[in-house]
Amino acid sequence: MTALAFHFLYIGLFSIGGGLSAISLIQAEIVDRLGWLTAETLVDLMAIAEMTPGPIAVNAASFVGMSLYGVPGAVTATCACILPGCFISFLISRANDRLRKNGRWQYTLKVLRAAVAGVIVNGGLVIVKNAVCSGEPGAVLASAACFCAGLAAYRRWKPSPMLFMLIMGTVCGVLRLAVPVFFPG
Repeated sequence: MTALAFHFLYIGLFSIGGGLSAISLIQAEIVDRLGWLTAETLVDLMAIAEMTPGPIAVNAASFVGMSLYGVPGAVTATCACILPGCFISFLISRANDRLRKNGRWQYTLKVLRAAVAGVIVNGGLVIVKNAVCSGEPGAVLASAACFCAGLAAYRRWKPSPMLFMLIMGTVCGVLRLAVPVFFPG
């Protein structure tokens, strides 16, 4: 369980920009390096973490900890994930009045915002790659079609996210039943 705590301390410390920026780190550490989760499980985890209340990284930490060590693992991973952010936020809040007027600090924040945007885009691409581009060719084609149709529909009508997930889940479930050749398994 020490390794679990160490890796989520690392993720919590270096996922600057919030939970979405943590996706790349979770992929690199938990899936690629340690093999604690598969890429498919990570996609499922991100879907669940996105739908449940709370930050994505914290929900992911809870899920990984629970799947590896039960409730003690969930508590350990969650605490390890939030501890660095709490500590850094405390330090910055103590120095905020002085730093707010500092030109170098303002420039550092601008650079960090740009870097965080890049990390978030990378995290999104990891999820799309794992969700859409893995599996048999028919399943990849069907997933890509569902993704493109869903993205176009969401951009066009801007529905409630919960309603949209419900509709897309229903549509994909019906497609899986109606055209099983595209959705093996």
